[in-house]
Amino acid sequence: MARRLLVITALAALAAAAAVPASNADPIRAKGATQITATCGAQQVTVVVNGNGEFTPAHVIGSTSVFIPTAFDLTFTFTPTGGTPMPETDTSSKAAPISPTTTCTIPLQTLFSGPEGTGMIEGTVTGFFTPR
Repeated sequence: MARRLLVITALAALAAAAAVPASNADPIRAKGATQITATCGAQQVTVVVNGNGEFTPAHVIGSTSVFIPTAFDLTFTFTPTGGTPMPETDTSSKAAPISPTTTCTIPLQTLFSGPEGTGMIEGTVTGFFTPR
């Protein structure tokens, strides 16, 4: 269950970096929101992912931009409190990816930490920003 949550959260979060009309909703404070920092080209972005689909778009914090993911090469590591790290790798991609795309690097970072343990993510995600 923890692995699935990490995979879903990370994939969705890195899918963030495209422009969408602004709304009154605040994705940062949404229930289940996850923040991730990534480097896309020469730009560092912090995104928030809401939802649990593998290819869920991510909202770029501080803008109306959204990133739509098309492929992942991510490693999620869950370490139970007092236990051994349990890494899982996800290399998903859409059947017919759109181009041109941008590859973003996610440096090793903590997704969550609590009494049950810590979840970490690192790797790359490829996709595009909207509007194109």
